[in-house]
Amino acid sequence: MFEILGNKSVHIVSVGSVDGVCTTAAVLRTIGRDDVGLEFCQAFTVDRVNPAAWKSGCQVIFVDLAVNNRDPQMTAGFIARLKEAGHTLVAIIDEHSREDWEKVLGSFEGLTIEPQSQMVGDNAPKSSGEVLRRVLMAGGAGLDHHSVELLQAADAGDRMDFTTHFGGLVNQAIKSKIQDDTRRVYLAKHFATNYEPDEQIRQWIAEYEVIMANHDKVVASKIDLGDGIIRVIATGFAVDMTTLMGRLYKDGATVVALEGEAFNKSLGKKTIQIAFGTNDKGLDLLAVVKVVVPTASGFAQKVNVDPEHEQVAIDAIRKALRS
Repeated sequence: MFEILGNKSVHIVSVGSVDGVCTTAAVLRTIGRDDVGLEFCQAFTVDRVNPAAWKSGCQVIFVDLAVNNRDPQMTAGFIARLKEAGHTLVAIIDEHSREDWEKVLGSFEGLTIEPQSQMVGDNAPKSSGEVLRRVLMAGGAGLDHHSVELLQAADAGDRMDFTTHFGGLVNQAIKSKIQDDTRRVYLAKHFATNYEPDEQIRQWIAEYEVIMANHDKVVASKIDLGDGIIRVIATGFAVDMTTLMGRLYKDGATVVALEGEAFNKSLGKKTIQIAFGTNDKGLDLLAVVKVVVPTASGFAQKVNVDPEHEQVAIDAIRKALRS
């Protein structure tokens, strides 16, 4: 499938999820070269990627990278800069929306792997790992056990299942310093050729174990405010927000008010903020809170307010939950 790469320079742009890291490791394993350029980003940060800094004439592979659905022009601009720098897009290993990619690209001519859509039926691929697995199997390339496990971990990880061998290791190593993309590069390259973690990865995992212990302390601060609203204090603790919130929702919370520190751009430093989160997909927290706190920021399921606005925000949320 990647025979067309030959001895040409290759550059992979991947999303930093467990799916993205594990699928990228499988791509590296399939290519079988150690000179592949690799970087991680998000759909909404491709404007920061600089194709002009890559090796000349790269064959480019996207992994788990969707079109920025809030700003498709950002993705289109990235593609244009990629071409202007003399590179060629050869594969999009993504399951988010084939239709969005077709609008940006115009056609999939020249792609050895085309993006797919996970919402077109029960048999549709639900991860970039599954997209790659199907292509490789259909092409008769065959997969060794190591590659199969990587792609299974990628697929499970996209459903928040990190119980697989590679998925668990990658998740823990990433989450202890989630903003550090150099870890993702290291993990993808390491697990492309190694089954077990090395000392560096074990150190990162040990850091994550401290975070999990912090979760116990945060949960111990829980105050039940009624109507499915609970309040916790995470100030001073490093946490894995996704895992922590999932634990609180599992314990019965509909809305979590979390006191913690966040970077305040206007002040240029971290300040105390109250972050509201919900697992109720029918509750638009941002819309509810914006009515009473115009300065609130975030999105439908997560909203941030300054501490002085916490109570009025809680009152508005409680009213919405009761209606």
